[in-house]
Amino acid sequence: MKKLTTVFSILFVFLGSLSADSMLKISALSGEVDCSISGADWKAAALNQELNTSDKIRTKNGKVELLFAEGTTIRIKENSLLDLFRIQCTVQKQNSSLKLLFGGVKAKVTKLNEGGSFDVASPKIIAAVKGTEFIMGTTAEATELQVLEGIVAISELLNEKQIFVRENERAAFRDGLMENPRQMDPAEILGARENFEVSQRGAPALGAPAANLAGVDIEKETKEMKELRSDLADLKDRSNLEDKQDLLERISDIQLGKTAVDMHGFRVRTDNYVLRPLPNMLQLLNITKREGGPDAGISSFEINDTFNKDLPEKYMDVKTAIRDSVNGITLKNNTPDYWLRTETAAIRNPHGDVILNEVGLSDPSWNSASSAFEQPFNETFKINNNQKWSHDYSAGFVETYTDNNPLGAVTTTVTSTDPALPYTVTPSITSDNAFLIKTTFADNTFLETYRYYVDDAGIVQPLTLDKYAETLSKPNLNWEIIYKATEFNTRSIDLLIIPEIFSHLF
Repeated sequence: MKKLTTVFSILFVFLGSLSADSMLKISALSGEVDCSISGADWKAAALNQELNTSDKIRTKNGKVELLFAEGTTIRIKENSLLDLFRIQCTVQKQNSSLKLLFGGVKAKVTKLNEGGSFDVASPKIIAAVKGTEFIMGTTAEATELQVLEGIVAISELLNEKQIFVRENERAAFRDGLMENPRQMDPAEILGARENFEVSQRGAPALGAPAANLAGVDIEKETKEMKELRSDLADLKDRSNLEDKQDLLERISDIQLGKTAVDMHGFRVRTDNYVLRPLPNMLQLLNITKREGGPDAGISSFEINDTFNKDLPEKYMDVKTAIRDSVNGITLKNNTPDYWLRTETAAIRNPHGDVILNEVGLSDPSWNSASSAFEQPFNETFKINNNQKWSHDYSAGFVETYTDNNPLGAVTTTVTSTDPALPYTVTPSITSDNAFLIKTTFADNTFLETYRYYVDDAGIVQPLTLDKYAETLSKPNLNWEIIYKATEFNTRSIDLLIIPEIFSHLF
């Protein structure tokens, strides 16, 4: 059995090239790299430029290396955006948090003293380290981690699952699920290192860090894992999701949140966002944090829409672009400027249950028979990673169900015509004032979606047109949406949503 080891290659050194009051600087630079200092406009980065908390680094066709006062280095590859969320670093101690919004970074973190911490978060996961070398890359679809030395503890932002990734292992979070670590082959390790080389360098430090190649025994590694687990717990348990949601609040176009009571009488914090993680992407996100009951913890709902090109800079122009793109299709006007390329919807609860719907769309094309522009698209639907159906719409399977009636008064049952993966969708209204859509799949499993109108005190409201209109305009009315599925057993996904958030998109 292979002995577990942790290798730290950077030792504590005095870095004379950093000024007495500087905690971080640009130590190497090549190509086009910009900085935003304290929220100011983007300007070209400069070699030896000093940086601090709340500054941001954006690379285009360039790369950059950042050097901390105690010796930690961060290399940022092309087409990346890094937020220096919290920088607290001296020659003696490091307590810093970085937010990788997109792109890739390679971090070589010095061994932290007692009480020190260092973490890097993406929109999906957070990684905590004590002294190691690792690479993190994030896109709209996934976040990947490769560990070159030491151990990294990672956890989902919206779940309690934690895993440890060791030296020469890689792991990923994709399709709403955390993948287990796997061993990297030598070619992967070599390629990972080469991708982050930066050419032009600034003034060197006074003295080079010496390598420490001594192996660490099981007891020491166990202690380190315990410390990492504690660091993750501290980050994830701060009140009101401060660390998890600060990033969202700083990059969101729209944010709506409040504390209320759900229909079961449990106290709930609901936060709803419209964000732009990438220039050509919009994200609608709901985070529901429940203090008690069987669904205590964090549940979430997110929709990620990727468009054919970068969206306008101003958010009101984004709304206009979306409206015009929809009208361009449905009203048979000229080809729209903007259209969807992909759409992913993911719904989760604290127990690890996930509903995942993925859509890929083709370019709009003119259909002379209907005298309209159309977008053929393919779609897959999964529950807990079990594929329930996958339709190729270009092959003619175009059955869809749309809830056009906000009250759910539609009683039509829709049945798929795809012989490979049939399903039946049945809408109804329940005796306790819920609009219910039940989908029965080919394997005789089911998904039930309940939508209630609930006020802030947890009182269920009647399903009327007037009440539906009020939920879109009155701040004390919410939608409580509950998902039940065969795969969930007795569990459910229970979300409290502020419906006004949808009016900011459409």
